[in-house]
Amino acid sequence: MANISIGVIGAGLIGRKHIKKAIEHPDFELAGIADLDRDAVSAQYPGIAVFGDYRSLLDQARPQAVIIASPNQSHASIGIECARLGIDMLIEKPVTDTLESAADLLLEVRANKVRTLVGHHRRHHDQVKTLRRLLGDGLIGNLVGVSAIWAAYKPDDYFRIAPWRTQSGGGPILINLIHEIDFLRYTAGEIRGVSAISSSRQRQFPVEDTAGALLEFDAGCIGTVFASDSAVSPWTTEQGVGEAAEFPFSGESSYRFVGSRGSLEFPSLVHWAQADGGQNWNRPIQSQRLFASSIDPYRAQLDHFRDVVLGKAESLLTVEDGARTLIATLAVAEAAASGRRIDLDDRYEALAAGKYPPASQDTNPRKAS
Repeated sequence: MANISIGVIGAGLIGRKHIKKAIEHPDFELAGIADLDRDAVSAQYPGIAVFGDYRSLLDQARPQAVIIASPNQSHASIGIECARLGIDMLIEKPVTDTLESAADLLLEVRANKVRTLVGHHRRHHDQVKTLRRLLGDGLIGNLVGVSAIWAAYKPDDYFRIAPWRTQSGGGPILINLIHEIDFLRYTAGEIRGVSAISSSRQRQFPVEDTAGALLEFDAGCIGTVFASDSAVSPWTTEQGVGEAAEFPFSGESSYRFVGSRGSLEFPSLVHWAQADGGQNWNRPIQSQRLFASSIDPYRAQLDHFRDVVLGKAESLLTVEDGARTLIATLAVAEAAASGRRIDLDDRYEALAAGKYPPASQDTNPRKAS
């Protein structure tokens, strides 16, 4: 079988990670890289074709597939052009920067029948797959609720080198919470309604530094999620699974899934239950640590993308699914700004029909964020 020719568009922090994985992967051939800083990228990757813009990469290298790791606001336009050329794509999260552009991209993807995968890499962890299987098998009975924490203290340099992070859209809701929202959609079910509150008291920036949300899922499960980039804690998924060198490993669980017959911590996969499936608060609850292997989720994601491109697997996260994660995440910002509960069903339906936004909704979903 011939290797899949692949291009990478964007050589920033996450783009370089994708480049490394593509070079190492036995089933891909890196056809080229596109980045505005062509000279610096060429010096970093001698022997690899580097183009100053993505159109030159598409025209000259003619890759079969691409990884889009460019700035968020360019995801839709690049993705639309790739779709029209019949090029399959892995798009970094968020799938696009607005819901209107996500709907435009979705229409082109459907019209041209290209295969897509959105880069919410956590879906590819073995711990996540194990958790989802255990929940689906009813290990803890009916899922009643879930609580999640993402709390870390971002240093001053994080904001100094990228001042846009102090402005609307640069806070933990759209930068960090979007990962938790996608994880919750994948493990606990679709999110149907959102209420939220946010604060900028710690840093005094125009954007939030802390947010909390109340989520309603399919089948009535209720969830709470807390996110802050201004609090010191061991409770982030990155620290819990040790997936990134930037986050020292803690091994601590930042999620608790609570069911009618027991509970599960994640990512430690500690199972809490009473003997013989008991349901009585007067009886002791015992714990057991379950096992799941630890793998590189970015390599696993690329393995899955290979299978998607070859038609051997259905995408774990299509453009439409990624856009639903964006809808739910933007709803957290909107709910916090408006002080009202946001129902999501009409928005999901409008997206699926290619008619986003619904007539009753503000046409600028970034306004409230």
